[in-house]
Amino acid sequence: MAVVTYIENPSKELQPIYANAKSFFGHVPNLVKALGSNFAMCKSITNFMIQSLGEGHVNWAFKELVILKTLRVMKSHYSYGAHEQIARSLDVSESKIGDIANSIWRSSTHFSEGEKLVFELVEQIGIDANAVTADLWTELRKHWSDSQLVELNGVITTFIMIGRVGDTLGVSDPVLFTRDLH
Repeated sequence: MAVVTYIENPSKELQPIYANAKSFFGHVPNLVKALGSNFAMCKSITNFMIQSLGEGHVNWAFKELVILKTLRVMKSHYSYGAHEQIARSLDVSESKIGDIANSIWRSSTHFSEGEKLVFELVEQIGIDANAVTADLWTELRKHWSDSQLVELNGVITTFIMIGRVGDTLGVSDPVLFTRDLH
């Protein structure tokens, strides 16, 4: 149960943010409504969340696996089920989703070496972002460009924050997207 009031009827100032969220997600997610009482936070978090999702330098389906791994590592419940649904709608196999839910990804044949290194990065950032080793970065650079690494880091750290904000405020978004994702 949310500990803050969802802002259902946005002020004139919030209307463009809600419109942007509705355009991207197909509806205004409850997290955006929960943030609606603070214009600056609502705007920045909503825009950054939208930027982190979708196609970019990294395939959206893989980003969803990174999000699922991030939420698991952080023991965050906010939107985990919704991101499982998104992954499925982007044709991510049940095997990959299942392997990500625990440490099976390390030996899974469903992931490339580069993907496994990203999951290792997720786990290390979840423990201590300051302790990501030079060796891990060297290995990551063999598989990912700088722009991809920046994007992956943005997705990981955004969803650490999104998960914590959603969990702390008691927000539930069981369905994140209502628009067609293809």
